[in-house]
Amino acid sequence: MLNRFLAAQFARPHGAAGQWLLGPLLDGIGRPMMADTFAALAARPGERALDLGFGGGMLVRRLLAAGVRVTGVDRSGAMVARARRRHLADIRAGRALFLEGDARALPLGKAAVDRAASVNTLYFWPDLAPVLAELHRVLVPGGRLVLAFQTPDQVRAWPGHVHGFVAHAVGEVAQALAEAGFAPEPPRLAHAASVGDYALLAALRGGA
Repeated sequence: MLNRFLAAQFARPHGAAGQWLLGPLLDGIGRPMMADTFAALAARPGERALDLGFGGGMLVRRLLAAGVRVTGVDRSGAMVARARRRHLADIRAGRALFLEGDARALPLGKAAVDRAASVNTLYFWPDLAPVLAELHRVLVPGGRLVLAFQTPDQVRAWPGHVHGFVAHAVGEVAQALAEAGFAPEPPRLAHAASVGDYALLAALRGGA
């Protein structure tokens, strides 16, 4: 029962638990992955970055502190509302925008961002192709994408994964990136006490 509840909250934080508990929890668990993703993005001041499934917002905060303009898209209304409260000054200054939306139909125009990242969200994309096609669409040609996610064995180590999680293999994700028009770099594998074994995959958007 508890695992089912947690799995549903991880997939889409909602209610009081989503508003007040899941944000800090997601930040605490994903801290090492966020740090690695921020470094791999190598975003420069003034660039536009998308954080897809931003959750607790740790990566958003790092990017904003680096002078990057951030658009956060999350399918959780609770996380969007939380981010809008926490970043009201950034929103008013045009540095941040937070939108509720589906990864398969991003609420952004073509070539809207220079960088894009998604951390700990691949488990909720049963079919990678439509999401990667959308990320390809919203990135500028040559734009950089970084995906960070737990390895399949690590995902399956938590009993709650049976409630809607998909454990994508690193090679499967790399192949899907290439098929979507990206040029993936060799994956980086890492381990952290809070999250276990995880992979970091960076790729450049190809095409015009």
